[in-house]
Amino acid sequence: MNYDWIIFDADETLFHFDNFSGLSHMMLKHKVTFSADDFAEYQSINKPLWVAYQDGKVTAKELQTRRFQRWADRLNIPAHQLNQQFLESMAEICKPLPGAQALMTHLAGQSIKSAIITNGFTQ
Repeated sequence: MNYDWIIFDADETLFHFDNFSGLSHMMLKHKVTFSADDFAEYQSINKPLWVAYQDGKVTAKELQTRRFQRWADRLNIPAHQLNQQFLESMAEICKPLPGAQALMTHLAGQSIKSAIITNGFTQ
């Protein structure tokens, strides 16, 4: 079988995304030690927002700000700014999964086009 395109999902297919580590990395910039309890509280807000986003009940912007509103209030920082810092932290700590880089290098030498899709955010 010949294929013109191979399309990959980004999260946990090509890249390992560790939300707890990303949040911890971000919070250290604010001199906050982010605990497992803090993560559980964040996830209790974040997970339902993702479901609502996927169901079309909230916008991406609403998801990105509402998930950080409690921390924004605590740190006196706009929620959209915390979201941006989180996305930057995730990019800084993100690592390819084992074999992903070798696969992409192999595909680069082929006549197959590749693309990455995600239900996450482009940042």
